[in-house]
Amino acid sequence: MIERNGLRFTVPALTTLDMATEDCPDSIDFALRTRTATLEGMHDALARTANRSGNRLRLQLLLDSRDEPWSAAERRVHRLLRGAKLTGWQGNLAVTVQNQLYYLDVGFRYLRLALEIDGRVHQKDPDLFESDRIRQNALVLDGWRVLRFTWRVPDERPSYFIEQVRRGLP
Repeated sequence: MIERNGLRFTVPALTTLDMATEDCPDSIDFALRTRTATLEGMHDALARTANRSGNRLRLQLLLDSRDEPWSAAERRVHRLLRGAKLTGWQGNLAVTVQNQLYYLDVGFRYLRLALEIDGRVHQKDPDLFESDRIRQNALVLDGWRVLRFTWRVPDERPSYFIEQVRRGLP
């Protein structure tokens, strides 16, 4: 919250927190994906409004967002990886390949292993489908291994998901 000339205004980080609920943390994912607000900014907004009702839940949602998921599917994957005690990964890992910047849903940089989670939008958007294939080819040609999963696999078959990730690790 900021104040100018006696008027109080909200800031994107606080608005994001106000919109987040336990069943729908999408506002946090959206803010992180679009860079409208940072995780640090949301923690700061929470601290500045410490006595507000619902802040315990907001804190839990922020802690669950510590690896900066950009979607509910990524949030689920991050929980599974942490629960399986897998380390060395980063959510939305930025890599440059052939002078092009790409963000991997999950990347193990030093192992050159990428995990890609395809949501329903990938099925409906032909341009996104095409760009994902171009990105995957660029990564593979640069020495990356790419494991692709539909959004349903981590949700409906978590053991299989973790087993496949472990098999991809050296």
